[in-house]
Amino acid sequence: MKTEIVVTGILKSKDHYLIVERADYDETYPSPWEFPGGHLEDGETITKALKRELKEEINYDLTSEPKITNFYDEIREKDGNKSHFIELDFLIEVDKEKAAIELSFEHTSYKWITKDSEYMTDFLKRKIQNI
Repeated sequence: MKTEIVVTGILKSKDHYLIVERADYDETYPSPWEFPGGHLEDGETITKALKRELKEEINYDLTSEPKITNFYDEIREKDGNKSHFIELDFLIEVDKEKAAIELSFEHTSYKWITKDSEYMTDFLKRKIQNI
């Protein structure tokens, strides 16, 4: 059984959270709003994967120790093949005025939102429930 590990960086500035919008040409999940992150690559630690993904997706240099806030763990089946899916969400406290966000080709826009924003979907709310 294949194991997939995904890391997510939840950048928080006071009562605001950074979300990014996936490009509409993305084959897997076109156009949803999400927290930045991605898959662990072979030979990579979780912290290195988080640093790499944040740099690639939003040009953010992670220099502090992130705090794990949520995890998701399930066995998925697709086309008769099972995989173990693990997602780890990390809180990263930042000053949004100093975080110079630059998006990669994977995303088309970003927003700093509060917990009561119309962009805060149930999926995103579950990720910040322990913050």
